[in-house]
Amino acid sequence: MSSSSSSEAMGIREELLKKFIESGERERLQEILRSKLYASGWQDRVKDRCQRVVHESTEGIEKLTVDDMAEEVTPFARSAVPEDIKAEILEDIRAFIFRALPETEH
Repeated sequence: MSSSSSSEAMGIREELLKKFIESGERERLQEILRSKLYASGWQDRVKDRCQRVVHESTEGIEKLTVDDMAEEVTPFARSAVPEDIKAEILEDIRAFIFRALPETEH
């Protein structure tokens, strides 16, 4: 990819992100995601993992930082998102991109 096409792609990406935020679509999808994760029990599983990390910490809770907790729990939390929820949100994002691209792009 040449530098001009690379910078053009970055410009399109930035414009799409701007539209995604300004249109309220990002907030709408975040709310749907929160609701679906809650309904699936995902929050409870992540909370349980956090509690386990605290209890199993060899340094004690006094030395456990938020960064340590995030580093330990984030990979689990991401992998614990049900596949159907991931697929639905990704499809909604793809649909938004398709609608938002200029007619000449698709």
